[in-house]
Amino acid sequence: MRILLVSLLGCLSLVSGVAQEAAPLRYDVVTVKESKSTEPITLIDSDSGDMLKVENSSLMTMLTVAFDLHEYLIEGAPKWGQSKHFDVQGKILDATPDQIKALTEDQRRAMFVAVLEDRFHLKTHWETRDKPEYELVVAKGGSRLKESTAKHPSSGLNWDGMDAEMQSSGDLAKTFAFALEKPVVDKTGLTGRYDVTLKWAPLRGKPDPSPSEDIRPDIFTVVKESLGLELKPTHGPVKVLVVDSAEEPSLEN
Repeated sequence: MRILLVSLLGCLSLVSGVAQEAAPLRYDVVTVKESKSTEPITLIDSDSGDMLKVENSSLMTMLTVAFDLHEYLIEGAPKWGQSKHFDVQGKILDATPDQIKALTEDQRRAMFVAVLEDRFHLKTHWETRDKPEYELVVAKGGSRLKESTAKHPSSGLNWDGMDAEMQSSGDLAKTFAFALEKPVVDKTGLTGRYDVTLKWAPLRGKPDPSPSEDIRPDIFTVVKESLGLELKPTHGPVKVLVVDSAEEPSLEN
């Protein structure tokens, strides 16, 4: 799945000699249609300049992108928000190329959230819950991570492994959290950037493994033996996004 994001812009201008913050950017033109796709593929792309493109996505999937969360940290989504799929397009008007280029990831996400609030009448709030989680720590014997020689970060995660470059320990914790579907807190204290390629036995509930995959070690063993890190189960306070309400959007033909 390709995923990136889009939102506000803080640009300063002088009006009557007083510095004022410019109005945040937004998607001025937004269309929402019922998806006709029969393919099990979702595209969410907000990295294309002034456009937001969503194809064959449920509301739940859009929430994971807009709020940068895994589904296990989102509660209260309506049933239709997990089963019905939509195509969404948005376009920024009246913004300069420099303004669009200056958008940060947080701003892009905020713009996406604004679309969901407007078209899906989304209302949410945050709560802190005590939930199972993992701590990522350096195992006895020390880290086996090797410093990256790549020029740009890249990341790929599958149900049975990962292949990534220029990853911080925080990036690894986030990747393992998506794989395990539980929060992972980085407590390694490592500050470098690393290249990581791992293969583990498919996690429970994933596609049936082939005989060669079935004999692979589990993710906990692979992380410890290959990286010199350890995933330790624990409990802790976790921020959860609670969906108070959402409505099926009015659709364009």
